[in-house]
Amino acid sequence: MSKHNKRYNSPSKMWGIPTKQYHWAPKVRPGKHTKDKSVPLLVLVRDILGYANTAREAKRIIGERKVLVDGKPATDHKAPIGLMDVISIPEIKEHFRLMFDQHGKIRLVPISEGQEKWKLCRVENKTILKNGEVQYNLHDGRNIRSEDANAHKTKDVLKIEIPEQLIMEKLPFKTGSLAIITGGKHIGELGKVKSYEIVKSSKPNLVHFEEGITTTEDYVFIVGEDKPVIEIPEVGII
Repeated sequence: MSKHNKRYNSPSKMWGIPTKQYHWAPKVRPGKHTKDKSVPLLVLVRDILGYANTAREAKRIIGERKVLVDGKPATDHKAPIGLMDVISIPEIKEHFRLMFDQHGKIRLVPISEGQEKWKLCRVENKTILKNGEVQYNLHDGRNIRSEDANAHKTKDVLKIEIPEQLIMEKLPFKTGSLAIITGGKHIGELGKVKSYEIVKSSKPNLVHFEEGITTTEDYVFIVGEDKPVIEIPEVGII
């Protein structure tokens, strides 16, 4: 498998970088986010944030541990940065949350001091461990253990403190909750959950919104009840 990635074949539209200006682009290393929903840290530092003009400069900034991802120094320039990840540059006191806009492009939403200490994580599934504990597996590759198997359900979203992973709040998946759509033709849009439809086939279950939109359950990310707990880029209620 090639270690290189031609820029033409990269998800340059999602990254927001020119397709033909250069021949090569960094390749996302396998990790906590999938290739089609993440961006290499180098592209984020150089092309999206504009903190460097070349890959060498970006690698130096990253190598000097000046960039924090979810509260920890990130040193791998190919590390995948994805939905809801918090990027901080303490030296200049800037903080961002990675989101998708309504065009499917990555957007770094500036956040105020203090908001970089927490993030939202979606519960993807549960695992029962040998000792009887329950492991909640989150969308960004994190795992949180608990003795209570009913504390959280799949599709619930947890507001966790980073990097300690302490649960601060739960945003339950239920009728009336506000959610952003993270994939498909309605990506980046915000709506209120109306109902949940279980499909008795190999096809995914569906979520219906009060605004007349239907999408698969995998694309629904709860962000609040009366109002979102985070800033949403380029979006209003559908």
